[in-house]
Amino acid sequence: MQSPSGVRDHSKSSMPALTSDTTSEKADVPSSLAKLRSNLAARNIPSLDGLRAISVILVILVHLRVPYVPEIHGVLTFFVLSGFLITWLLLKESARSGAVSIKDFYARRALRIFPAFYAFWFIHFGLYLASRGIPTHRVWFDYLSAFFYVSDYRLAFTHVRPVLSHTWSLSVEEQFYLIWPWIFVCFQHDLRKLTRILVGIIAAVYAYRVVMFFVFHVGDDRLHSTFDGRADHLFIGCLLAVLLKRGALNGVWSAITSRVGAPLLTLVALATSIALNEHFRYQYKYLVGFSLDPLLIALFLVQVVTLGDAWLWRWLNGPIIRYVGRVSYPMYLYHGLANDLTLRALRGRSLWIVAPAAIAVGILFASASYFVVEKPFLRLKSKFSSVEAS
Repeated sequence: MQSPSGVRDHSKSSMPALTSDTTSEKADVPSSLAKLRSNLAARNIPSLDGLRAISVILVILVHLRVPYVPEIHGVLTFFVLSGFLITWLLLKESARSGAVSIKDFYARRALRIFPAFYAFWFIHFGLYLASRGIPTHRVWFDYLSAFFYVSDYRLAFTHVRPVLSHTWSLSVEEQFYLIWPWIFVCFQHDLRKLTRILVGIIAAVYAYRVVMFFVFHVGDDRLHSTFDGRADHLFIGCLLAVLLKRGALNGVWSAITSRVGAPLLTLVALATSIALNEHFRYQYKYLVGFSLDPLLIALFLVQVVTLGDAWLWRWLNGPIIRYVGRVSYPMYLYHGLANDLTLRALRGRSLWIVAPAAIAVGILFASASYFVVEKPFLRLKSKFSSVEAS
């Protein structure tokens, strides 16, 4: 059976199509596609840590109000990356063992996410008590909504920026984790059907968002910060992983990775979309931008994974930026505290001084979290899977 791109569908194979290395196949595969396959088969997929680093730095700069930094694209990149990586790891587990353990999946996620998050939560709450005293009822609900990963809806329905407001994106991801593994397990052996389901989900979320905004006039807070308004961004990452596993659209991947400068065209398209969003605001955002931009980010992901050792993109795999990507999760958690501390210490200074200082302080906080809190728990992940996250 042929896939839509005209290449053979490998969705029934025991190993991922893009990690195949048979001699006859190698002879027919363009060099860029062979490189993509090789890099996806690596234990640590190239360039992903670099993309994480860029994402968290964008978030920091936005919250410091640095001019001309796109407001949504740091978190948007995190969402696409999360959907892709989670699905790619599930695909590898399914290919290796023939099944996916839901219990082990949630054990791995808990070890990865909860220790750092709840350590941060208690530190932040302790600092609030020490500096401001007993919280009001509103602040209590703010903390509790973050604690139970529902701060996205707390933010959306109160229309007031709560304490720990940045945890809305973590809530969106946790809600995604409650749904996606069960869908995947049901269709892991029929990736064609899973592809259709993912396309249907993405299209449904797009239609829902358009109707809610243009027909029911739902506000930006409601659609920007909730799982039902952002789910397609994660599922686009899932769809990318499934398409790559199937070996579908190989002509597309080969075309967009055949030249070292091709990712620049994707970035130009993304920058154009950002500019249109700034000009037309919410009409463009919900009709075009929120659907086009994650697709462009997904294409850019494929490009830099393939071209990560090319001279133009090698910096994404440098030791410093890879380290920042590795600690991007605790950096995201602590960046508000790091920004506040830096702004107080450098009051009145130029953002050209404040921004690098805030990033440096964020790296220090994140490193403390990573080595003191997270690493002991991360070592336990291997007990629940032989497949390691990139």
